[in-house]
Amino acid sequence: MFAFLRGTVAAKPAGHIELDVNGVGYCVYVPEPVHRKLQLETPATLLTYCYIREDAFHIYGFLREEERKLFTMLLSVSGVGPKVALAVLSAMSVAEFGRAVLEHNVNAFTKVSGIGKKGAQRIVLEMKAKLGQDPEMNAILGEPETEGEEGRDDVVEALCSLGCTLNEARKAAQKARKDLGDKASDEELVKAALRSLAKV
Repeated sequence: MFAFLRGTVAAKPAGHIELDVNGVGYCVYVPEPVHRKLQLETPATLLTYCYIREDAFHIYGFLREEERKLFTMLLSVSGVGPKVALAVLSAMSVAEFGRAVLEHNVNAFTKVSGIGKKGAQRIVLEMKAKLGQDPEMNAILGEPETEGEEGRDDVVEALCSLGCTLNEARKAAQKARKDLGDKASDEELVKAALRSLAKV
C-alpha cells in the first residue's frame, strides 16, 4: 500500500496525527515518542504500515525503519494486534525491547498497557525463538546468546554500564578488536569502542 507519507502535521489529537499531504488529510496512528516529537505545522515524513481488515483501514506511522520492522514483527506474535504493538513501541525503544527479549525480562512487558503476564511471556518466547533464524530480526534485536559460551565479555559489559545498548556494545567491541588486534587491553578496547560510537 503506502511505503511512506510526506506532508505537514495539521493536527495532533491523542494517539495519532493528521498529516496534510497535498491537501489530503491522513489519520496516522503513531507511537507516543513519535507523537511528542512531531510539531504542528511542520513537515514530516512517516514510514507507514497499512492495517487492512474487512471493517478497518488504519495507517500506522514511524520515523525510523527499525520501528516499523519491530511493529510488523510484533504483529506476528499470537494475540498481538496493532493496538498492543503500538503500545509496546510507546512504552520502550527498539533497543530496550531487544534487551528485554534477550534477557528474558517478562516484567518489562507487563508494564505495557494491554499486556498481562501470559501475553508478556508469549512475546518473549516467540520473539526469542525467531532469533538466529531471521537475519533482519537479529539486526534489530541483537544476536542471540551462544549456549555454553565461556566467560563474560568485560568490554561489552563496560560499554553497557556506560549507557550503551547490548547490541551497540557488541558491535562496537567487535570493531575495536578488529581495529586494535588481540593484544589490546580491555581499557584500550573500551576507549576505541567509545570513539567509534561517538562518530555514529
